[in-house]
Amino acid sequence: MLDQSFSAENFRKILDLENRKGVFLEGLFFPNVKDATEEVKQCNKEIRAKKKSKNCSSDDLKKMYEKRRELKTKKDEVLNEELKKVSQNVGAASFSLELDKKDLEGQKSLYTVRNSPECYFVMKQIQRNVSRLFGVKQSNRFEIVSQVKALLDDDFPKVVLKTDIDDFYESIPHGKLLEKIDGNNLLSPFSRRILRQILAQYKKLASCDKGVPRGIGVSAYLAELYMRDLDKAILSHTDVRYYARYVDDIIIIFSPYASGRVGDYKLEIKNIVEQDFHLKLNDSGTNNKTLIFDLSSVKQACEMEYLGYKIFFGDNQIKTKLTDKKVLKYKTRIDSAFSNYFNLSKVDTREARDLLVKRVRFLTGNTRLKNNKNNVLVGIFYTNRQLTEMDDLADLDSYLRKKIKTLRNVRLRDRLRKYKFLEGFNAKRFSPFKTHELQKIMKIWK
Repeated sequence: MLDQSFSAENFRKILDLENRKGVFLEGLFFPNVKDATEEVKQCNKEIRAKKKSKNCSSDDLKKMYEKRRELKTKKDEVLNEELKKVSQNVGAASFSLELDKKDLEGQKSLYTVRNSPECYFVMKQIQRNVSRLFGVKQSNRFEIVSQVKALLDDDFPKVVLKTDIDDFYESIPHGKLLEKIDGNNLLSPFSRRILRQILAQYKKLASCDKGVPRGIGVSAYLAELYMRDLDKAILSHTDVRYYARYVDDIIIIFSPYASGRVGDYKLEIKNIVEQDFHLKLNDSGTNNKTLIFDLSSVKQACEMEYLGYKIFFGDNQIKTKLTDKKVLKYKTRIDSAFSNYFNLSKVDTREARDLLVKRVRFLTGNTRLKNNKNNVLVGIFYTNRQLTEMDDLADLDSYLRKKIKTLRNVRLRDRLRKYKFLEGFNAKRFSPFKTHELQKIMKIWK
């Protein structure tokens, strides 16, 4: 049975997990623990230096190892005391979770948790509780695109509907969501109390009695929990051959001859989404993202964008390219990398060169997220491995070459010219990076 408690022991598990990801919470929340950590690091340096010296005896090393054990024990004791205080504060009757709202120009508002250890650990624990107890998780993007390509490439008569939910996070009804949360005894009373606080805080900040706070980790799990019944309702449709949803992006493939008719599938799905689940299809206005392709009787060339790809299908071929938005994202990151180089080189030329090379190597290659629990592979190939057409990668290489030409440093230009998007994709070129290197590389792109 899952331990849902907001205890010091569970908070320690969260802290250790975040540390493995490179998020050092001791430095963020517990200065005295940070000092103890620095003492352990200094002792490690002394041990390494002693090992390299010529007059290193086994007795000396034994004493230093013992000192390190004592320092680690001291650090753990201090840390556990701090986490006990946090747990006690969370359990107090006066504790209340607080959110902050960030309004972004031209974008939907984001929400953050107040910067306190209590709010941080509570949010991580409630996310863990909801995820584990309800078994909710996001769909696999790669698997969905792979399946869709295979189904679109066959000759079977079909109707394809691609759509999404308008203002997805902002539209989820609180009442029905709370019914799902309270409808069983899976969540502890305190966990339900925290979720009610989150929704109450959101309602107050957004001035709206529906929606979950965009930017808060648990919101993705709450949204998935709400959408479960909608997924089942669509899958129960007689003619549905395939259905997939990634967050709010939906694709449905119908086999009309299963029922002997071609129905008004858009209207039927719209009724399920809007009447039964009180959400809204994005099917009107200038931002209409609902497309329907009827391949039930006549083959025709079709094109749609889905999960970062332009997919071409319907005329005995299946091709995929990157979306314009994704190409622009790569170009914007190239621009930021070179802009940061020119600014940083005014104060630290060596650091600027090193960072630029690593950023270009990262963008054009592939790497492994070491501290991710699944050791996920990411990069130009592993993020875009369903790509069949190379035009966009050639365009990115051309764009990168133009940026490299703006550099005065000849050696730096020569170093950068060997990195290419096409080569990184075709050869699956792999570049290992340490956690702290990845943090510095990604910092300007967040």
